[in-house]
Amino acid sequence: MQQEQSYGQIVKSTGIFGGSQVFNLLLGIVRTKLVAVLLGPVGVGLISLYQNIIDMVRSVTDLGLGFSSVRDMSAAAASDDELRKARTAKVLRRWICFTSVAGALATILFSRQISQLAFHDIEHVFPICLLSMCVLMSSLSAGQRALLQGMRRIGDMAAASVIGSTLACVVSVALYYFFGQDGIIPAFLATGLVMLLCSTWYARRLEFRQVALSLRETLRHGRGMVVLGCYSMVVGVVSTLFSLLIRSLIELWSDMATVGLFQSSNAIAAMALSSIFAAMAADYYPRLCGVGEDKDKMSRYVNEQMRVALLLSTPVLVVMLVLAPWVLRIFNSADFVSAQDLLRWQLLGCFLKVLNWPLGYVPLSRGKGLVFMLTELLWHGLYLGLSCLLWQVMALEGVGVAYLGAHLIYTVVMLLIVRKMCGFRMELRNLVLSSLLGLLTALAFLLPRLQCPCWCWWLLGGLLMAATGALSLLELNRIWPLREHLGRYMKKLRSR
Repeated sequence: MQQEQSYGQIVKSTGIFGGSQVFNLLLGIVRTKLVAVLLGPVGVGLISLYQNIIDMVRSVTDLGLGFSSVRDMSAAAASDDELRKARTAKVLRRWICFTSVAGALATILFSRQISQLAFHDIEHVFPICLLSMCVLMSSLSAGQRALLQGMRRIGDMAAASVIGSTLACVVSVALYYFFGQDGIIPAFLATGLVMLLCSTWYARRLEFRQVALSLRETLRHGRGMVVLGCYSMVVGVVSTLFSLLIRSLIELWSDMATVGLFQSSNAIAAMALSSIFAAMAADYYPRLCGVGEDKDKMSRYVNEQMRVALLLSTPVLVVMLVLAPWVLRIFNSADFVSAQDLLRWQLLGCFLKVLNWPLGYVPLSRGKGLVFMLTELLWHGLYLGLSCLLWQVMALEGVGVAYLGAHLIYTVVMLLIVRKMCGFRMELRNLVLSSLLGLLTALAFLLPRLQCPCWCWWLLGGLLMAATGALSLLELNRIWPLREHLGRYMKKLRSR
């Protein structure tokens, strides 16, 4: 019964926050189309550069607190100690305010250098100074979301995200419609304000005791989350640098068109599971942080999360593997279909990512920031190194094989690390399930290489997609009876 409740919590949280993520994704697609029509390529490029500036400054100045603070807040919430919860919340809010102001000031102080770096001139200094308010507001919003996540208010997080994104989309598109490119900076400011107001509205509903805290105590209590956040910040910066480096190398080895093929495939592979991972992480990370030193419970949570991740993600991967050429056509155009082999290798690597993703949160939940940073650097180093080696043999397809190889080695390393940290062993049920789903994924990967008539190809592809979906639904229904819970929900609706 306890395990069913645990699975129920995972499924419910994933459904609630996952729904908001999917909504935001669809809204983003609509918004991108409208902006492209209203502003054209120049306006879209300008928005992209301004957004990159905001993200770059934030990634350095917020010290990773939007992520690392969830650990402290979750542990405080799990302790049921009202004083500890109030103190942790106050420390988080003070540190977030400090880093937010620091980010805004840094944007203004270095606006000239940022303009030179991004635009190769100083004509954009004033707009960049105005963007300092966006840095301030986005950092404050991240702090409020961290507070909600730490307290496991998943519904409030989802509501704030959906309402904020919808209002921001309406306001920004209206500004672009009436003012064209002159509305870009006002749209950024309006979006930042709307998102901040929505996150603050829900965060203010959290009730904490009044607690007095000196500046020295704030610094002392916040030291742990800052140190862990700095490791997270370094990983983010290094990840961006590695991403830029591999694109530069592809351009050096081939041309800009090949970079475009890589970018389109990479974006689709990342998007394939991003909503599922974000939805599960919203509840999984706080739960993991709240177990303290209970290694048995931590191991059980990892196994449970791995099982649900497999069941939700594998059907998506199999569908995209079977329909890879059409996926590239839908999200890009017919010119990008030649990237289908690269995409298939990356999607095969994503299956391993589903397995290692729950493992990656264990070092963070244990406060082992250095271990987290080193393992992430290991993955990026493996990916880059294998790409350099395999390009000589397989060209662009070799980058996809490198992605798979890097995840294979990373998964083995993480299994060893997590076993040492909490005695984790994959349950027999998970071993069998991952083997079956892995086999179906591998068959979907190999399907295009079969020399068979078109009708036979569609028949086999349909059978693979149906088998994967059926297996996932049956197993989901076994661990958390979907029909029974759906019946209860429908009964409640009728009674109203």
